[in-house]
Amino acid sequence: MKLKCLFIPVLMLVFGIQAQAQSGPGKISGMVADLQNKAIPGATIALTALKDSIQKQTRIADKNGAFEFSNLQDGTYALTITNVGFQPYRSNRLVLDSARRAIALPVVIMVPAGQNLKGITITAKRPLVEQRIDRTIVNVDAMITASGSNALEALSKSPGVIVDANDNISLNGKSGVLVLIDDRPTYMSGQDLASYLRSLPAGTIDKLELISNPPARYDASGGAVINIVLKKNRASGFNGGISIGYNQGRYGRSNDAFNINYRTPKFNLFSNLSYSLDQNYSSETFSRYFYNTDGSLNSAALQSSYYKYRSNAWNGRLGTDFFVDANTTLGFMLTGNTRPRTDLLNYNNDQYNGNMQLDSTGRGYTSGKYQARNSGVNLNMLHKFDNSGTQLSADLDYIHFYSNGDQLSPVDTYFPDSSLASGQQREFLLPSNVNIYSGKADFTHPFARKGEFDAGVKSSYVVNDNQLNWFNQGGDTFVEDYSRSNHFRYSENINSAYVNVRKAWARWGIQAGLRVENTNASGHQFSNPAIADSSFNKSYTHLFPSFYLSYKLDTTGSNTLVLSYNERIRRPGYQQLNPFLFYHDQYSYSAGNPDIVPYFNHYYELKYSYKQYISITTGYWVGNNESQSLTQASGDVFITRPANFINNRTYSLIPYFSFEPTPWWTFRINAVLLFLLNNGSAGDVVIHQKANQHEIETSDELQLSKDWSAEVDGFFPGKQAFGQSQGDKAGYNISAGIRKTILSGQGTLSVNVNDLFNKFNFGGQTIGISQVSAFSTRASDTRRIGVAFTYRFGKAANARKRNTNGSAEDEKGRTN
Repeated sequence: MKLKCLFIPVLMLVFGIQAQAQSGPGKISGMVADLQNKAIPGATIALTALKDSIQKQTRIADKNGAFEFSNLQDGTYALTITNVGFQPYRSNRLVLDSARRAIALPVVIMVPAGQNLKGITITAKRPLVEQRIDRTIVNVDAMITASGSNALEALSKSPGVIVDANDNISLNGKSGVLVLIDDRPTYMSGQDLASYLRSLPAGTIDKLELISNPPARYDASGGAVINIVLKKNRASGFNGGISIGYNQGRYGRSNDAFNINYRTPKFNLFSNLSYSLDQNYSSETFSRYFYNTDGSLNSAALQSSYYKYRSNAWNGRLGTDFFVDANTTLGFMLTGNTRPRTDLLNYNNDQYNGNMQLDSTGRGYTSGKYQARNSGVNLNMLHKFDNSGTQLSADLDYIHFYSNGDQLSPVDTYFPDSSLASGQQREFLLPSNVNIYSGKADFTHPFARKGEFDAGVKSSYVVNDNQLNWFNQGGDTFVEDYSRSNHFRYSENINSAYVNVRKAWARWGIQAGLRVENTNASGHQFSNPAIADSSFNKSYTHLFPSFYLSYKLDTTGSNTLVLSYNERIRRPGYQQLNPFLFYHDQYSYSAGNPDIVPYFNHYYELKYSYKQYISITTGYWVGNNESQSLTQASGDVFITRPANFINNRTYSLIPYFSFEPTPWWTFRINAVLLFLLNNGSAGDVVIHQKANQHEIETSDELQLSKDWSAEVDGFFPGKQAFGQSQGDKAGYNISAGIRKTILSGQGTLSVNVNDLFNKFNFGGQTIGISQVSAFSTRASDTRRIGVAFTYRFGKAANARKRNTNGSAEDEKGRTN
């Protein structure tokens, strides 16, 4: 009832506003830049109606070089752009009629006064990194070292993003990142999310939006938001592109994509098809020492392992936008992905007594075959009430995930004289089904004089059905071990609403938002001959405030301060609530924990920025009773499960600098500097941790000539530490690439090398376990050389994109 009372006024606000759309609003917009593609603020843009040559309107380009003319009648127009020190620019005829009410011009490049255009080819080159007031934009096509790679590798090369050895993604030190695709959730986390991102070629990606402190519009889950925007050409007519990439390390990989778009005045049809071959290995060592209460050594286990996987993945997307009229668009989209995968883990474990004399040796392997498929349907709508920006958007989504795995895990134990002591075989069947239903609506209404009001509602329902069927060898057959088999179903309903208001003055700006989320969850552990039936229910409601205060230190807005605060929630992943054991090797297991609960983080940040060149962010965030991986020893076996046991305080300093020592050289450096205070205890694990953590990234962009460009990147992550993980060895990654523009500017050919010196490997230890010391090392297939080819066909034009938001921004991120 409380939830209904909350939603009724919001729904009345969203759907009850009456507005009359203008009969035929026309709009012409664009941007002004110089030969280096730098914005020209203050340029004067005059719009003339050709039928009577009477000047209609004049605009001054803003700090980003952008301009817009609104409320135009049907007719033929021309633009004249002038600015001191530049030659005047005069456009061709611009026609507004019933078939085309809005014209978004390509970037207008102005030439310095006195310079001859002869022999100069003008191109609007997108910068690699763009700093916005609330996010960082990474234009993937401009990232030469990511050519022919996949989405996860492109993310790992982005400022402030770390992808650790276990494929966990963090942004500016914030873990549990919510990853979106075109503002729609991926509905995956952990290894599932990493596998999906590896199956998504970078050639399908337009840009990455890195949002460290998300506003109330976004779901409150996760420490930060990364939005992966896929390519969708908005130019009229038939357009598209193809990208082909192959790279070779110890194993070969391929990432290929085909994008196509056909746009008419009545509809827009778009599609993507991509293929990814992903292969990798990891070579790991584990050293575990177990001590008596007097500190003497009791036993030790030294293990080496080699893991290899191979995956072939296909991704597809097909959608259309129907332009009902100048103000209303209806959209429909189908998505699909299939990822068959095989893997093999071989390991050798030597057990020693307290005198470090060999007791036994275990040799085993785990081989697996897996199939993962997901499909989705999205219906969306956008209605503009007027030309000022008042609009209503809505989305309905249905997404289905299916996966199945078959693992075989034999292990033999040998005496020190190499005679067989025992043998054991296990088989695991791992079927899983996830169904997600979601719907949302967002309303936006601009105020006069740089103000805006946003409000929205969302509801999602998720059913996650997982099984683990555990079989032990009994003679010539396998017999199910019901004490370790498991069938777990988890369902969750989240209802949310938000309001957000922002207003800007000459120098001051403010934005405040409030989001409410009501969560209703239930879990059911089905009975079998050895396990009793059990279930749980949880329900909670929480408010999530967000606040941003900005101040321009000068009249041009070149120097800006932004103070921000928000609160976010970390809900457990669906699979993390599943209580039963999952087998990794003879001495390592993992499990879920139905008793873990969500926890909340408070984030405070102060950011100074100077244009696109400098930003310095200081931050502080607090998390109490955080859920982290908890590793405990049961005899000589390590069992890892999530648990609420860490209180965290983090202080951050994040500087970013961009320099142009010469017109052909751009140098960037970005750092994430953290001081962590972690305290907590659970069972025999006690954590008192103070750690300095850093990550430094450098990028050199070199425009060698009109058609040749190069890039050299450096990634220096330092020793990482959090919870029970503490790094004692840190690698680094130096990558380089060179690109040639071919085929009259429509194509590119790139060669790149990743981890040139083969130094991207790590070592660390697991701390906090009473009477246990544990160390590990890891290396994988990071040194690779690759080639990539891209080709664009059709009409090349810049146009503004309608932001089609899916209706679920959290649920996908927790299916693991």
